[in-house]
Amino acid sequence: MYLFRSQKQKEVSYKDFLETLKQVGASDCKTLFIHNDIMFGNMNPEIGRKEFMQTLINLFYDLNVENIIMPAFTYSFNNEKDFDVIKSRSLMGSLSEAFRKEPEVYRTLDPMTSFAIKGNLADDFEKYKSECNSLGVGSYFDLLNKQDDVKYLFFGADLAESFTYVHYVERILNVPYRFDMNFTGKIIDYSANEKHTNWIISTQCGGVQLYEKNEHFKKDLQYRGLLKLAPIGDKEISCISQDDARKQIIENIENNKFYFLKKPYEEKDLTHVYVMKHDGQPVTHC
Repeated sequence: MYLFRSQKQKEVSYKDFLETLKQVGASDCKTLFIHNDIMFGNMNPEIGRKEFMQTLINLFYDLNVENIIMPAFTYSFNNEKDFDVIKSRSLMGSLSEAFRKEPEVYRTLDPMTSFAIKGNLADDFEKYKSECNSLGVGSYFDLLNKQDDVKYLFFGADLAESFTYVHYVERILNVPYRFDMNFTGKIIDYSANEKHTNWIISTQCGGVQLYEKNEHFKKDLQYRGLLKLAPIGDKEISCISQDDARKQIIENIENNKFYFLKKPYEEKDLTHVYVMKHDGQPVTHC
């Protein structure tokens, strides 16, 4: 039975997905962090939505990696909302939302960029004492960065517009075109305990212009053989190791401090003004 039918009327099966995932190296790691966009084509109408989501999740289980992580970002504080670790929906798509509800999945208590984790690392993340920031030292990204044998999988998602890890590395390098923005709100934990707290996220300065998509970075990674990519259905699947990504992000910024900027900044551009919510739409990125 097929899962998707592409615009060219090609049917894509479970086996096709599993083979493609292995082809890009998604099974060759301990921890797999999955960004996703599941619009690979028209979904098979004979499969119910809940069953469909479970089938896609089972693909990742069949890779037999030790840990699976999906972003379950809500940007709750950015959107002037409290964060309920159980009730707050992920803004990262229906697959992310389904995965965070899976048995034995732990969701981190980050009111902006929470992770949903299944595997032996879940205990480490649960015990970790975050320093109340989403991208800097002491963040959950910081803990992930210290792990061995991590890969980032882009399951239909495009690395050029979905790679949040880039902003973590930028923050660790303390690039001048980003600043720490403080937000206040309430976190409701697994025991329904409520805590008012401040939380920091690194965001772009007010006058800085970023690329809508870091297509040049993606092409660079492909050229260097660091990003393995394969088309499937109407989308693509790609994968890169955390070590390779970190090394290349650092090298690019050290060689060209404007590498991730649409145009070079001037001193007057480095204003600590939050620009993410200027159009009234929900914040879904940093």
